[in-house]
Amino acid sequence: MGSSTLRKTLVTGGTGSSAHSASHNRLRILFCTIGYEPGPSSGAEHQARLQAEELVRRGHHVTVVCPSYVGVSSGWVGGVFVRRLPWLRRWLQAWTWSYLPVLAVFLLFRVHRFDLVHVHYAGVQADVVSLVAGLLRRPIYVKLAGGGREREMRPIRPVAWLTRSAGLRHAARVQATSEQIVAGLLELGVPRNRIVRIPNGLDTARFLERTEKNQVAARLTLRLPPDRVIVLYAGRFARHKGVSDLLDTWTVTSQLKDAVLVLVGSHALAVDDPIGRVEESKRVVLRDWTNDMRDYYRASDIFVLPSHGEGMSNALLEAMACGLAVVATRVGAAPEMIRDGIDGLLVEPRDRLALGVALGRVVQDSGLRKRIGHAAASTVRDRYAIESVVAAIESTYLEIAGRARAVT
Repeated sequence: MGSSTLRKTLVTGGTGSSAHSASHNRLRILFCTIGYEPGPSSGAEHQARLQAEELVRRGHHVTVVCPSYVGVSSGWVGGVFVRRLPWLRRWLQAWTWSYLPVLAVFLLFRVHRFDLVHVHYAGVQADVVSLVAGLLRRPIYVKLAGGGREREMRPIRPVAWLTRSAGLRHAARVQATSEQIVAGLLELGVPRNRIVRIPNGLDTARFLERTEKNQVAARLTLRLPPDRVIVLYAGRFARHKGVSDLLDTWTVTSQLKDAVLVLVGSHALAVDDPIGRVEESKRVVLRDWTNDMRDYYRASDIFVLPSHGEGMSNALLEAMACGLAVVATRVGAAPEMIRDGIDGLLVEPRDRLALGVALGRVVQDSGLRKRIGHAAASTVRDRYAIESVVAAIESTYLEIAGRARAVT
């Protein structure tokens, strides 16, 4: 699918100037994130970097502002200037009351230099940006990193009232990566014509469909069993990620007894409801998180995403691009990314029996693994290349920036 087709099918709410005229509409864009590589980052921040560098390649100027991190200074990263603001890092809970005022002051003095502000996580950061940038008449584009009760729109957050009334409802555009997020935004009162339906993107040149030869080499490099079916999970060890469901299923499903489960990730923070200690065994391998998962994708046969709530999983997108057979729960964008039985298998969240049956099918049937893995790789190349995704975002930028210029 070409970029023009992607914009027509995935962007709702209308578009303005064509992305092909970008050379005549160069924008100064400020990204607000809660991290940026090479410092600690999650899927949302990784996606921000992909988008920022593609926007630079398209002729725009992008600056990122985020909290500082020990050992990482402000500077240029891939053609993007990253401004890391100070905060009291001694206590995690200090983030809200020490970093956000600094961000507000930064915006008061600097936001006039930019044509628009793109917020890459719709928490209290979006509320601060909305209040300050709104006062200074700069359009705000907000992307939700995740949907469901476990992510930004969860109603139990003490500051949810502010997010509903400021950060989301007052944004010029809110990007939703799944229909689940669209429904949540409408429920919060965000006007439909301000919602743009654009997925995450992937650098498809970096995530190629794996071969038997590079699978053997990757297993040797990672010291993984050369002759076993390997099932991979990548992410935080948090309860809402479904890791407990996966581990319990792994223990009791007889069809999985000859396979190896590789868990690559990090223990969740207290606010993310960690699952507790995970024990290694002959059938369960634990590895620390890495920002470059390609060797793990090459080494594995199957990727599993048992999450209770997601936006659009970058790890799922990467695994599909590498040709792994994927088993995922029907949350977030997964049902839109995966045609059940064609380029992956879908199960209901928290259904441990169904998860075990689906994993057992792909573990036992090598032909099924190869067929759905190859179809998954084709789907990602056709629908989720970063160039097409950023073209859709750029088109929306040009529309809202144009409107802002008309009223200033």
